[in-house]
Amino acid sequence: MLLVGLSAGIAAAAPAEAQYRLTAPSGTVVEFEADRLLRFRDRSDSLMTDLVEDPLVLYYRSFGRDLDESEARDAWPWNAAEVVTDSLAALVMPGNLREAGRAYESYVVLRMHAVRQDPDVPCETLLGREIDALDGFIDGWIVARLLFGGPAYEPLDELVFAREADVLGGLILDRSNRQLGGCLAVARQRREDEIAAYRSWRTENYLPPRGR
Repeated sequence: MLLVGLSAGIAAAAPAEAQYRLTAPSGTVVEFEADRLLRFRDRSDSLMTDLVEDPLVLYYRSFGRDLDESEARDAWPWNAAEVVTDSLAALVMPGNLREAGRAYESYVVLRMHAVRQDPDVPCETLLGREIDALDGFIDGWIVARLLFGGPAYEPLDELVFAREADVLGGLILDRSNRQLGGCLAVARQRREDEIAAYRSWRTENYLPPRGR
């Protein structure tokens, strides 16, 4: 995976084998080689198989209304999914992002895996498990966008760029990810520097020069 600027010089230096790309509002480009996308696809396929073949899992999958980019709160996976137990989950995805079903389903499976683990763990561990679940979502989102031609949705593209810039943890805390439950306030207090790093990256590297 390669994160580059959009200047002519840098674009010219991009490796020829990097065939797939996403572009941030700032013009920054993240590029993927085909074999990496296939690994992402295989991972999301495997996670979706968990839902289909596990007889103990009760899973409700549906699509809600179309969401524009100003309604991103309802599109974020931690708000779209309701993981009740380690084998019971409901998911309401945006109606205009049907191709991204694999991304949301990957997130749900990984959230159920997290619930199956010992719940009596420090907040730091719970945050790590949520980052792992979002990592699966991001892989599925990239596959939906770049391999299967799914529609663009900038607020979810941001997750890709945040992971690449190593500020995904700060994004999770800044957006008040509800899956963290009572640990959210604790984590926000302990990791103020990560939230600040995410906000600085978003302003300086992700958004257009004058912001939105």
